[in-house]
Amino acid sequence: MSVLNETGLKEKLRENPVGIFLIYGEEGYLKKAYTEKIIKKTVDDTFADFNFHKFDGKECSLSEIYESVCAVPMMADTKCVLVKDFALDLLDKSGLEQLETVLSDCPDYCALIFAFSAYEPKGAGFNKAVKLFEKYGIAAKLDKKTPAELIKMLESGAKKRGSGFEKGAAAYLISCVGSDLNTLLNETEKVCAYAGGEVKKSDIDAVCIKSLDAKVFDMIKDLIAGRFDGAFTKLSLLFENREDEFQILGALIAQYSDIYRAKAAVKSGGRAEDAAKYYNYAGKEFRLSNAARSASSLSFEDIGECIDILCSADKTLKSSALDKRLVLEQTLVKLARVGRRYK
Repeated sequence: MSVLNETGLKEKLRENPVGIFLIYGEEGYLKKAYTEKIIKKTVDDTFADFNFHKFDGKECSLSEIYESVCAVPMMADTKCVLVKDFALDLLDKSGLEQLETVLSDCPDYCALIFAFSAYEPKGAGFNKAVKLFEKYGIAAKLDKKTPAELIKMLESGAKKRGSGFEKGAAAYLISCVGSDLNTLLNETEKVCAYAGGEVKKSDIDAVCIKSLDAKVFDMIKDLIAGRFDGAFTKLSLLFENREDEFQILGALIAQYSDIYRAKAAVKSGGRAEDAAKYYNYAGKEFRLSNAARSASSLSFEDIGECIDILCSADKTLKSSALDKRLVLEQTLVKLARVGRRYK
């Protein structure tokens, strides 16, 4: 059996929630949701103390897991063993053999889950472990959803709450708060309660907490449009909110990198989103289309100059004793000069 996505895992759980599961990937919300679903389907709350065993992968051995897996459930037909963040990627040949013993001997009354939340294992060692889970059970990789999938999910969630999004508002919410599912669902619930009906972009601006990336993107739009007072006001608000200077600069660099990549894709005859093929924009392709729209007036050379300005600022922040706030303010002035050429 090949590695499953969310749809494949959902179908398998409909068939049988008992078995061996490896749950990993980029989307924390989905990993948690499906892990909890398996536990709920296989453990009776009345006897959870006997039939649900949870291990911290950093503090347990495969022998301890094996012993727990083989124990007969108490006053129930099924049980569940959850192992969080076990370093499968660091297992040597002997360790992989032990893992195979655990998986091959897992009884049909036990749901054994290896799940990851604190870190994501990678490399050849982990790939060997994945093959074992494919052989004896299920390996499910739950990655970020595409923008289209996120929009569909948000619109469905709003509909269940007796609300809805005006055209473009769901995509705008994603651009404001990011693509993390847990954050998106929380913000959707909040803005639906506030709007009391159709959710408009103005409702999102009124109650949703924008991510640092979204705040910096708004600041860049002001710079490019010649609204320099607005850009410096937004920077001051970031300082007042005690945002870390390095993170602010990092967001600026990331946003201008998006602009550069989007511009390069368009300049080569394609679409801004085509740059996602060469960089890790899973679930964040909207950043490229937003970047292309906001910076259409800037030339390719001027975007490169902006990136040079930001690289110089990064070096200054990391290697000098200058006041960090002053460095960022001076950097914004230099970026504003580039934008001023078009006003």
